[in-house]
Amino acid sequence: MELNHRQKQILATLKAREAVQIDHLAELYSVTTQTIRRDVNQLCEQGLARRVHGGVSLPAALTNTSYLFRSEVESSAKNAIARTVAQQISDGSTVMIGIGTTVTKIAQHLLGKKSLRVITNNLQVAKILEANKHIEVYLAGGLMRREHQDIMGSSANQFLAGFEADIGICGCASVTESHFAMEHESLEADLSQAIIANSQQCWLVADSSKWSRFAAVKVAPLSRFDRIYTNKCSLPHDLNINLLKDE
Repeated sequence: MELNHRQKQILATLKAREAVQIDHLAELYSVTTQTIRRDVNQLCEQGLARRVHGGVSLPAALTNTSYLFRSEVESSAKNAIARTVAQQISDGSTVMIGIGTTVTKIAQHLLGKKSLRVITNNLQVAKILEANKHIEVYLAGGLMRREHQDIMGSSANQFLAGFEADIGICGCASVTESHFAMEHESLEADLSQAIIANSQQCWLVADSSKWSRFAAVKVAPLSRFDRIYTNKCSLPHDLNINLLKDE
């Protein structure tokens, strides 16, 4: 079910505050509490939120949130990042694309390419790019994670190691104050490290929300990436930052 504009705003509010009262949301959006409850009920049915006493909060997850939830967070920033990244990929390139929702949006912007070879473990990326017969798609095998729409495990990493890409594109779960790209699980970090190891250039895509989150597993220092695409300000000047504005 597609979210309406107010439901997307509610999700953005939850991302910033983690929990909020129904009465406050009704006042914030100038609608009745009954209208807000309907919106909240639909979000809960999709696993994007949960009801708490008198209000609503983020889902009770200890690690990754669902693919659908992540796709709604900072969606305008992700789209601006994705469009810019796609514009800087030349026809004829070989590109590795990893996990995450921002890279899925990149795939949508790659559909106009006349020639491309894409190696990925991302099911949504493969599904999107199949619409362009001029794009070769190589899909890794391994453990399918339905909730995250990807393929993981040692066989997926070995598959990536059989190629050398012109460009590798990685997302991440968070970025630390010491400027490390992080993931929630070792499986995810290993996959991104395989992309880095088998790409001539590696680009990181990370919207500003990644700087306010926690994840425990190191992927690589930001200095390891040739380009970083973000809408986050105040980053070190020695990094190759492509600063994007939200749409």
